[in-house]
Amino acid sequence: MLNFKKIYKLALFYLLLSATGILWIRWGNLEVEFIGTRGILFAICIGFLVFVLSNVVTQKCEWAQKLEHLFQEILTPMPIPIILAISFFSAVGEEIFFRGAIQNQFGYIASSLLFGLVHFPIQKTLIPWTIAATVMGFVLGGLYLYAGNLLAPITLHFVINALNLWAIDQKSRNA
Repeated sequence: MLNFKKIYKLALFYLLLSATGILWIRWGNLEVEFIGTRGILFAICIGFLVFVLSNVVTQKCEWAQKLEHLFQEILTPMPIPIILAISFFSAVGEEIFFRGAIQNQFGYIASSLLFGLVHFPIQKTLIPWTIAATVMGFVLGGLYLYAGNLLAPITLHFVINALNLWAIDQKSRNA
């Protein structure tokens, strides 16, 4: 279960990640468009599709059920404002850093692989999470290339995190 101290540390971490990305972009003279409308609707649709696929996989695969149970133990119960805050801070921080700074400096493949690697498991049960994060790194990076702005991958990241955290919390409440 998350407590206020853990949530505070998590928010601080993502704020520092955002600041690091912004400083990297600025000092590296990287051309980054932060806001734009292209790709937003596409991001929302992909987010819902990923959420549906995630739920289908969880219903059909034992490894996904174990992963969901682990996340339930760690994260729930979680009120909606906390779900939204964690989803927002992680989406903004990670996308500014990985797409805005890393992808613009080192390219699409490097940023996508690094995104997956930072989701490296501390236990064997989390290995599928790392694989999914790597795949999503490529999806988020591709969306950034398509949209030409960070708002699109931030939106996608937020939608996926918010829906999945909400679903995990709801399932734990109904269990």
